[in-house]
Amino acid sequence: MRLPKRPALLSALFGRPANARAAASSRHLEIIITRPGHPAHTLRIDLDALRRGALWIATAALLWLIVTLYMTWSQVSSADAQQRAERLAAQAQAAQAANAHLQAENGAMADSLLALKQRVDTLASTMRGFVQTREKQFPVEDKSLHQGGLAEPMTPGNAAGMVHDEAALIAERLSLLMPQAQHLAAFEAARPMGEPVAGNAEITSDYGLRPNPMGGGIEFHNGIDFGVNIGTPVHATGNGVVESAGWKAGYGNCVVIDHPFGYRSLFGHLSKIMVKPGEAVQRGQVVALSGNSGRSTGPHLHYTLFYGDKTLDPATYLLAQR
Repeated sequence: MRLPKRPALLSALFGRPANARAAASSRHLEIIITRPGHPAHTLRIDLDALRRGALWIATAALLWLIVTLYMTWSQVSSADAQQRAERLAAQAQAAQAANAHLQAENGAMADSLLALKQRVDTLASTMRGFVQTREKQFPVEDKSLHQGGLAEPMTPGNAAGMVHDEAALIAERLSLLMPQAQHLAAFEAARPMGEPVAGNAEITSDYGLRPNPMGGGIEFHNGIDFGVNIGTPVHATGNGVVESAGWKAGYGNCVVIDHPFGYRSLFGHLSKIMVKPGEAVQRGQVVALSGNSGRSTGPHLHYTLFYGDKTLDPATYLLAQR
């Protein structure tokens, strides 16, 4: 049976030189193997061929290493890029959620400001209605309910600016409204309203013309008389300062209170005065006790209201509800 030929590389490494010239020019290593009683064997190794083979092997190994490193780097880069992409996607999603939350907050703030604005407008309207109810003798403001004109819709782009402007507008309106509210509150506190004696006391003489109770003729009665017993507490009907407290012709023991905005109130025929001139009083405060002093036919309280130099019919003010 015929043996296969040795591979060329093995022949180059371990075979004999093809000719004498090649054997003379090539570098080789001879290994002689001898055993007693046997012929010697010589093993020749071609060093140049061995070097070339080693170079090829090293080149192949280097290429394999490069390919392996490249594939590893590609996988790492792909994983890193994927992670970056995932992070960017998460950041974009978070930014979108934050933007949606901000838009919702802007919308909620706009709704709150609109509700606040409506409450401010309602307060202003209530104040005007209050003035209309309390002061029918003065001109009344009238607010039209018709609406129109140009309008700019709220969008995510202009929401923040609109909310800021609306807040500034409400603050400006409040700054204008608060002095009016304070003025109205002071006016309401100062205007004499309600009855000076508690318990729905009987009115024994109204404001206006009446028969002279002292006998004969007709006279003008500048106030209202309440039929109450001596010692009944007399209350101030509005905030003010005591103008006078003492004897006054026709009224007997009398207290006069000066209220802001032109009002004055007078309480006559008292049995006891409990305030002094210059003393500040509040609505509801007891300023005296009723009696029967001065020009009087029996125990009662005389109550007169002044606006400027003119007397007023107290009936309207008695019925006014605080």
